[in-house]
Amino acid sequence: MRVIAASRVSGRQDASERELKSALAQRLAHPPRRLDRLSLQALLAAAPLRGRVQADCGLYLAADYPARSNMFALLDSVCLQQRLPKPFEFVNSVSNAAGFHVAQQLGLDGPNLFIGAGQQVWRHLLELAELDLAGGRVSQALLLLCREDGGAFHAEALLLDSNGAAPEGGDFAGLSAGLAVEQLTLD
Repeated sequence: MRVIAASRVSGRQDASERELKSALAQRLAHPPRRLDRLSLQALLAAAPLRGRVQADCGLYLAADYPARSNMFALLDSVCLQQRLPKPFEFVNSVSNAAGFHVAQQLGLDGPNLFIGAGQQVWRHLLELAELDLAGGRVSQALLLLCREDGGAFHAEALLLDSNGAAPEGGDFAGLSAGLAVEQLTLD
């Protein structure tokens, strides 16, 4: 399993959705409408890799948001109190929508997984991808991580194939070392 391409997008955490959509329009010919922030960031990171991915590529997306508290509040409202969810709680519970949009725009038919980002997120994404690559379920794996911290956002993408040993490194810089990383910074 080796990394064959990488992309990174970063910018201010308060970058407007309009700014993100404008940047996406420069990377995709027909970007979808009505996207949430997570979907926009994931698409911005994945778009430069679209010419290199194969249709059976698996997609493994992680983000450190939405917050668990929103999911707990949604489940409490719907399951325990039998009330309709608040719009904010509901929107933040459908993070897999970002994976759907990335797969649709890149023409991916492989597995599509979303996980919450933790301390060892790249290791977890690599383990998930390795299972599908080793089992022959996919020929490639696209790993995406979207984070917002310290007043900035970062969306990072790695494209892997099944050739070679598992990549070394616990972060994007280590995993993409030696590659020409496609980078975009929104100021």
